[in-house]
Amino acid sequence: MKWRDATREQLVNIAFVDEGAPLQYKADAVAELKRRNRKRYGRKNVRRKEV
Repeated sequence: MKWRDATREQLVNIAFVDEGAPLQYKADAVAELKRRNRKRYGRKNVRRKEV
């Protein structure tokens, strides 16, 4: 299954609601939710001009 293509609602259902889902699917869905929630840090490459 392509976890990146799944919606957030689908991931939550697999991870927490669906009791019949295999443990591997549950773990993968939780990992994808964590990946989506992590904060993304961008590199700032800005130079200040002296006035």
